[in-house]
Amino acid sequence: MTTDDGWVPASPPKTWEWGTRALMLAIGATCGLTVLFLVCDLAVWSHLRSGSEAVSPTLIWIIEHIDSLNLLGLFLVGAYLVGFFVWRRRTKEALRGYVAEPDGLLSHWSVPVWNAAIVASFLIRMNVDTSAEDIDGMVRAVQVEALQHAVRLAGLTVLLIGLWEIRDRVRAGFRDSGVMRQTRRTPGRIPFQS
Repeated sequence: MTTDDGWVPASPPKTWEWGTRALMLAIGATCGLTVLFLVCDLAVWSHLRSGSEAVSPTLIWIIEHIDSLNLLGLFLVGAYLVGFFVWRRRTKEALRGYVAEPDGLLSHWSVPVWNAAIVASFLIRMNVDTSAEDIDGMVRAVQVEALQHAVRLAGLTVLLIGLWEIRDRVRAGFRDSGVMRQTRRTPGRIPFQS
């Protein structure tokens, strides 16, 4: 809603919008890589269970580059974790003067669910012995890893949904604050005009 003299309701700073997009992109990339790991685990599990000697070239490529993919995954996890906490702090700072209780806008059920999923994925690994060298032990290890990836993926998906909703709440908080900003300069006298 724009007034006749060019005033509109306040909106979040552009840097906050770009930071939010970057965080969502980091989480989305982590989700994509987690899906790749999950599919790879399921393919290895299927291969071990079938006893077939044929392995797809894609699976061979993934296994050959697993260290690089794990390093990329570690980088993405670090990026979205640091990004999330920086984003939260900057969001609180941006909301000061616009919303009485910024923490209320940032509270969302998805954050504790995401935290629980991360803890659950670690507990799954800690409570299962995956050191066996026989086929059954390898199958069990791949199953546990696939379950870990599924739990992480569920947690990340919930977090991404929560961030989307929090972003909408923050935008509404700015809009409903009653603070207006001017979008264009009011026409005035042009200098040196006769």
